[in-house]
Amino acid sequence: MTITDLVRQRGANLRIFDMGRRIQPLDTALFEEIEQQCRSYPVPYLKHAWLALLSWHPEQPGQHAIWFLKLPLDEQNLLDAPARDGFVRYIAQRQASGDSTTDKGEAPFSFKPDGHRMAYFHALAARELGAPVSRFYGTTRGYLSGDIGWENWQQLGLQGLAEVVAGYQQDNNQALLTRALPYLPRVPLNVVLGFMENISPGQALTSAVNDRLASVIAGEPDANDLAAFARALSHSENIEQRRLLVQALLAHPKSRSVEVLAAVSSRCWADLEGELLLAFLSTLAVNEQGQNAFAALVADMMTLPGMRQRMLAAFSSGQHSPQLDQAITRLLGMVRGQTQ
Repeated sequence: MTITDLVRQRGANLRIFDMGRRIQPLDTALFEEIEQQCRSYPVPYLKHAWLALLSWHPEQPGQHAIWFLKLPLDEQNLLDAPARDGFVRYIAQRQASGDSTTDKGEAPFSFKPDGHRMAYFHALAARELGAPVSRFYGTTRGYLSGDIGWENWQQLGLQGLAEVVAGYQQDNNQALLTRALPYLPRVPLNVVLGFMENISPGQALTSAVNDRLASVIAGEPDANDLAAFARALSHSENIEQRRLLVQALLAHPKSRSVEVLAAVSSRCWADLEGELLLAFLSTLAVNEQGQNAFAALVADMMTLPGMRQRMLAAFSSGQHSPQLDQAITRLLGMVRGQTQ
């Protein structure tokens, strides 16, 4: 029995969200094929499928269940069926015993998202369930309008910022964010940029992010600041500006930070090809944490759709810096040692 089968038996609705590299709905029909091992998981993260399951019964408004699951994947990114079966058995046993509580910590392969990801997920879940926005939504919109002073961000709720970004296509929120970006202090700016990894900003908002990056780079940004910008435009509608942002980040002295490099490889991977991929790998080869970090990020990128072929082409291109040549040689040595 699959998770989909189990929910259907109860006559409930099911909505699945990918919680890995970004938070986004996962098509139910696709998830059925993934459960049947007919399809690979589309965007694995650290060799797992990070899932949020939202289940509710149409005849019981206000009653819903949420489960956060981290299910292992095999080398082909196919779902590990025994792990899924363990979760299904657990839920089936609880239902049979009449236990309707939702203590997610007890479930096999469960995980707890951090506060930022939880806030954004709840913004999406509330919209799915037709629930009203939180009391922070109006206050946040007022702040982003500049009505209460840019220095007064401490009164904002994380949930309000998540709801504005998640609802960027309604209430004129995208224009609101575009106008506010030049003035946001560092803390709310980085929160907004982090949430933006889950959306596809249009041209005006994309330009506002790039303009703000230029002003941030002119100052003294730390790795957290630069990583936030990488995440923000990772799914912008403007591919050219996405790639220009990655180029700007890789040219910065702080680009050797693993935090910046991990943000680029895990969120901006779709744009890493050709010369841009070589530039990324060259920077990764001289990262601050050495060969282990190089191997870890390369291994993660190899699991992504189409990236193995790009990476192998880059490795064999012959257009390497001496540091990248050395890092690749060491990586191949590590791989051979593991297979012997």
